[in-house]
Amino acid sequence: MSTFAAQRGVALSFDPALTEGRRAPALPADFSTEQGFARLLAGTGLRLQARAGGSFTLVRGTASGSNARSTQPLRIGGQLHSFRYAEGLQLDEDYIHAQVSGNGDIGSLLRINPAVQFDNARLSAFTPGDITPANISINGAPFYQNAFVVDGMNFNNDIDPGGDPSPYRLAAAPGNSQAFALDTDLLADLTVLDSNVPAAYGGFSGGVIDAHIRRPKDTFSGSLSYQTTRSSWTRYNLDASMREDYENASAWGDGQPEFTKETWRATLEGRVTDRLGVLANFTRKRSTIPTYFYSAHLVDSYGTQREVQRQQSDQAMVKAVWDVSDRLTVDATVTHAPTENQYFRSNIRGAGIRIDSGGTMVNVGAGWQADWGTFNQRLSWSRTEQSRDAESDDYYTWLRSASKDWGTNASSLEGEFGDIEQSQRRLQYSADVQSNPLQMAGGVHRFSAGIALMRDTFDYRRLTENSTYTTPARTTTCTLASGAIDQACDMGLTATGWPGQYFTRRTRYATGHIGFDVENYAVHLDDDMRYGNVSIRPGLRIERDSYIGQTTIAPRFALSWEPREGTVLTAGANRYYGRSMAAWKLRDGVNLLRYNTERRTSLNGTWNVGTQAGNDTYFDIDKVGYADELMLGWRQDWAGLRFNLKAVNRRLRDQVIGVSGRITDVVPEDDTLTSSYTTWSSSGEGLSNIYSLTAQPLQGWTLAGTHTQALLSLDWTDVRRAVPLYDDSADAFYLNPWIRYDGRYMRYQHKPADNYTRPWSARLNTITRIEALDLTLTNMLVHTAGYRRIARTAQREIYQGEAIEVWEERTFTPSFTWNVRLAWERDLPAQVGTVYANIDITNVLNRRNIYGVSPSVGNAPLYDIGRQFWLEVGYRF
Repeated sequence: MSTFAAQRGVALSFDPALTEGRRAPALPADFSTEQGFARLLAGTGLRLQARAGGSFTLVRGTASGSNARSTQPLRIGGQLHSFRYAEGLQLDEDYIHAQVSGNGDIGSLLRINPAVQFDNARLSAFTPGDITPANISINGAPFYQNAFVVDGMNFNNDIDPGGDPSPYRLAAAPGNSQAFALDTDLLADLTVLDSNVPAAYGGFSGGVIDAHIRRPKDTFSGSLSYQTTRSSWTRYNLDASMREDYENASAWGDGQPEFTKETWRATLEGRVTDRLGVLANFTRKRSTIPTYFYSAHLVDSYGTQREVQRQQSDQAMVKAVWDVSDRLTVDATVTHAPTENQYFRSNIRGAGIRIDSGGTMVNVGAGWQADWGTFNQRLSWSRTEQSRDAESDDYYTWLRSASKDWGTNASSLEGEFGDIEQSQRRLQYSADVQSNPLQMAGGVHRFSAGIALMRDTFDYRRLTENSTYTTPARTTTCTLASGAIDQACDMGLTATGWPGQYFTRRTRYATGHIGFDVENYAVHLDDDMRYGNVSIRPGLRIERDSYIGQTTIAPRFALSWEPREGTVLTAGANRYYGRSMAAWKLRDGVNLLRYNTERRTSLNGTWNVGTQAGNDTYFDIDKVGYADELMLGWRQDWAGLRFNLKAVNRRLRDQVIGVSGRITDVVPEDDTLTSSYTTWSSSGEGLSNIYSLTAQPLQGWTLAGTHTQALLSLDWTDVRRAVPLYDDSADAFYLNPWIRYDGRYMRYQHKPADNYTRPWSARLNTITRIEALDLTLTNMLVHTAGYRRIARTAQREIYQGEAIEVWEERTFTPSFTWNVRLAWERDLPAQVGTVYANIDITNVLNRRNIYGVSPSVGNAPLYDIGRQFWLEVGYRF
């Protein structure tokens, strides 16, 4: 502890008895000062306490019992000398556990960060039962252009994170930007790097979300907890025109008028030997959503039969930390985290769908504390998927009959489109070194360098042959000449008077496989130097992968000047190269598995082989998208408060968008392409300016036996050019015609975005500890600009001799959300443990916050969920 403090320039003194018998782990080179102290103190019951004059000491936790959590400050913008270059925001373990946890996912914790924006529909009243992790946009970039890292291991979903979220896609399955739905309960800290990101990080054009799982505690301990919410504890804000249909909701997307969400957590941890600690955890999150089989407008006529949608996410984790010596620490984590979401199609029998995602990861690291600095290595492996397991392999359009009697018109539909597996296997190795401070050339230098090697194997497999049967004909038997029963035949009196029916036409998808490997290589180097009150950190990251085939060079430069104590000015100029998605290449050739219009003329007739479909997607990308960043920052301590003012300019270039092949200049040599094929173009561009101000007390406030920490963040986001998602049809963006928008003439690309980009917000978080009552009260208040609907009108006008479209913006009232957590904990007699309970209330005031409009219901407003209660009870020992 003392050695680490001295290396980082922190004045630290404490009673040696507090750390007697404890061994400190080696720390990764990329750890900030604050992350290092958090790791060293995790599970010890100790914390840092500031003294007058800027020095620090160690004290025992301030909570009432040994099993309780203390309330510590939020770390932002440089406290304890971290984030010298205004890189971002760090949430520590105490902050994480004090917050309204909701689904317990990483994205939901980041509402306090002014650089983070969410999907407009994240809190929709149509999806209160969902447990899917929240997608986030950082500094105006697409939500799939962030790097998610846990304990130094990348866990991005690079299969197809930006695809259509519907589970009913014929040739694909929906995904999320995170490959694993990690629970936040075990995190030691969570850091968002949104500007001046060091060269050690790559694979993003938005930001980096860097999480660390805490070390096992020194003493044998554990916990059990149960958390729940449900529809009866929830207020639904709905427009009157939608209420009746909502209450009769059917399949995915129609609404969730009933649901029950539950989370179980169990943890055991402690030291197996004097130097080896182990932490084991199992977490299960489950949501049950019963809805009607028939579509809402058909329930009264056809019946109230129910089907159940289910979502389940599991996490089984074991982490071991071996302090081999005072210099060497080895850690290993094995995590199995599958997610299963079950859906059905309304009005269609046998149409159950299970979407499988998540998977398994193994992560091993070693950290060496040498006399000259630190050396860290990490090796990890993971297998994740984004797959569909269908209840049926075939789809039938029966005539309504006595045996197929559920149809709502002349037909009864049955079946699904077969099984699809999309998988990603990833092997990663990294090695990083960081020197101790060196006196050179009149300044103090700390060098960091490293390499990263990654191999990905992507696979797309259609596991079952699938046929879509059409055109039924009359039959008197379903028994073939061989004696077998034809599955595309049914004996039941039809509405047309036939004794039975069999199908004479089908479209068939054969089984097949598309796959490829990607190797990625990266080296990085930076020099964090200090000359008096000026700090400079030039850096460089060089990468190449075999997917796009481009060598990228990303310079990083950050500057910090402290003209006087309590004032820090920062600046930076950086380039970040983004992620590439396997879907761009995996879709090239999938449609070749389809055989069109196969026919037979009798029940025993042979199916003719249909014409093979053409390829409908062409992969031709040779550029890696990137973001150029300029930033300015000002940190000021004044009147017991710390203010951080930051301006970030981001220009996105060479972003991949989907376009129709016929409008591009590309002339592919592939003679299997259809005339209406789509392709990818690296013509997407974006421009955003983000201005933010945060303020927090340096020491917190103590009043009448209570202690309060607070953080206020304000932001103004100006996204002048929005990049369409790569799965959107972006022909207009590619052609970039003139339009009139809100009375101004501009190019199509220059119209602003209307999702993941509220123009401004004010966010306030307070955490108050009331020692006498064993209570912690947390408030999160968020006031944001109202939803903006940017839509094409039916009008056209002539501009510069051309007919152009007229677009208009409709703004809605600002949104306000107040969330509260009331946390109580009490030590049991004889020190046998601690019991605790958390009551969370979201949208306390039941505000009707509008997030969109429904074009199908006369542009009726869509609202966030109303007031909702959560309850968690648990036991720690």
